[in-house]
Amino acid sequence: MGVGSASQSFSATWGAPLGGLLIGPAFLALAAVMWFGSLEIITPGAPTPLFDKSALTPGGLRPRMDEPPTSLIGGYNQRCNDCHQVFTSRFDPSRPPSQHTHIHFDHGINDSCTNCHARKNRERLILRDGVEIPFNEVATLCQQCHGPVYRDWKRGTHGKTMGSWQMGSPAQRRLVCTECHDPHAPTYAPMVPLPGPNTLHMGERAEVVHQKPERNPLRRWTTPARDADPHPINEEHN
Repeated sequence: MGVGSASQSFSATWGAPLGGLLIGPAFLALAAVMWFGSLEIITPGAPTPLFDKSALTPGGLRPRMDEPPTSLIGGYNQRCNDCHQVFTSRFDPSRPPSQHTHIHFDHGINDSCTNCHARKNRERLILRDGVEIPFNEVATLCQQCHGPVYRDWKRGTHGKTMGSWQMGSPAQRRLVCTECHDPHAPTYAPMVPLPGPNTLHMGERAEVVHQKPERNPLRRWTTPARDADPHPINEEHN
C-alpha cells in the first residue's frame, strides 16, 4: 500500500468523525459568545412625531381647468367667452386688472395674457406657432419653454402620480402642470415639511433596561476603554 492510498484510507475512516467532533464545540462556543456577550440589543428609536392629517393633500394643489374653461365672476361660474366675446380686453401690466383680481404675475418674461391665451378665442390656449389647443392639453403649452421638466414629467420622475405606478395602467392618473403650479406664478411658496416616517421605531417605546456599552456588541468596539487615557500623548516620529 502506497503513501497516497494510506492517506486516503485514513481520511475516509477518521475524516467524518473528526469533522463532527469539531462542529459541535464550534456551535457551543458561538452560542456562549452570543449569550454572555449581550443579553439584549437596544435599537435606537424615538417617539413617532404627530402632525395634522389635514395637511396631507391626496390630489392636486389646485383645481384642474378642463373643458369648457370657466371662471368665478360675481359669484357665478362664467365661461371665458361669455365676457370676452362681448368686449375687447387689453392687458396693461402697469394697471391692476378690473377682473381676475386674484391673478398675480410672477412668471419671468412671460408677463402677457396673450402669450398663452388665444386673443380671439379666450377658451383656447395658443402655441408659439399660432396653433390653438384646448385647456386640457396645457402640458403641450408648458413644454415649449420647460422642455427638460416636461420630459421628466412624461417619464414619471416629475410631478405626482395617482392610482397606480404601472405605466399604461387605466388606474394611473398623472397630474398636469396647472394642478400643482399656478400658471401665472409657478414658483412654490416656502413650505413647512411634514415629519418623515420613523423607520427604527414606531409607536410608544416600552421601558428597557440600559446596559453598559461593553456588553452591547453593536457598540463594543466603538466605545473607548474605561481605563484609557482621555488625553493620549501624540508622539511624532522623526
